Amino acid sequence: MLVFAKEKLVFLALPKTGTTALESVLEPQAAMVMRKAPNLKHTPGYRYDKYLKTYLEKCGLKNLQTVCVVRHPVDWLGSWYRYRARPAKDGSSNSTKDISFEAFVAEFAADDPAEWARVGHPPRFIRDNNGRVVVDHLFQYEQMDLLVDFLEGRLKTTITLPQRNVSPPNDMTLSAATTARLEAKHAQMFEDWENARR
Repeated sequence: MLVFAKEKLVFLALPKTGTTALESVLEPQAAMVMRKAPNLKHTPGYRYDKYLKTYLEKCGLKNLQTVCVVRHPVDWLGSWYRYRARPAKDGSSNSTKDISFEAFVAEFAADDPAEWARVGHPPRFIRDNNGRVVVDHLFQYEQMDLLVDFLEGRLKTTITLPQRNVSPPNDMTLSAATTARLEAKHAQMFEDWENARR
């Protein structure tokens, strides 16, 4: 999470949406940087809205707006799947090394997913407990150029994104039946992605 005091902007880092590359470029300009520990770096919108927003307002930072990136659900799950299939994850309880992408997505869509398929839920990141979206500006990962244009205009800077934390390639075959099951079980994920700025 990055806070830009002068520009009145807070960048919320939803995991697996290219945030590491963005943060590496923008950190020097930020007044406040939360990184290293995942629960700080990936502070969700609802937690920011409930706790940090009040703190920052008491510090004189009023009328801050938030920005966040959302990724197409299948692509987002694919990034998690590939990340957990890395050799560094061998032997861990959330490794996907010997699991197909089909099985991973099917398990994610189950009522009580196995640990290796528990990767969070983007709607919970950008919404409060009442289901209200608490992020002011949502951008699709697949149209990163729109986000870069927005940030360059807002922060008055030029952004050249390096490649960071790129997951290794893997077979991403997914059947129509499993895709339909995912869409039915997690319709809000698809809706939020569709509603993001395009």
